Amino acid sequence: MDGFLDELNQAWLNLDFGQGRADFLIDTGFAGTLIIGEELFDASRSIPAGFVDSTLAAGQSFRYERFDLSFEWLGVSVRLFVLVGPGSECLIGTDLLSPHRLEIDYQRRMVRLHCSTDW
Repeated sequence: MDGFLDELNQAWLNLDFGQGRADFLIDTGFAGTLIIGEELFDASRSIPAGFVDSTLAAGQSFRYERFDLSFEWLGVSVRLFVLVGPGSECLIGTDLLSPHRLEIDYQRRMVRLHCSTDW
């Protein structure tokens, strides 16, 4: 899966989360699956699963709504919990990136997620 670097050198992957495509900021400090911006998320197409309280790196506390969602990830149908946050920003965390190999090449301005053969 190919991604891109933006003008701030932030790494992104574009993926279909079962409700359309969106750009997801790669956040290796987020030990979760996905945070999807509420402007892009249709709650009627998933199963509500409560709330999660989180403390962000900057020390702010935030409450995310959690949903059970099914979609195709790297050619495999997955069902997992995702969080829905404010606005339109989306994040992808280490629970989806692991055990794959993430390559970020700033010189070539390239982002690539190489699918592991044994997951």
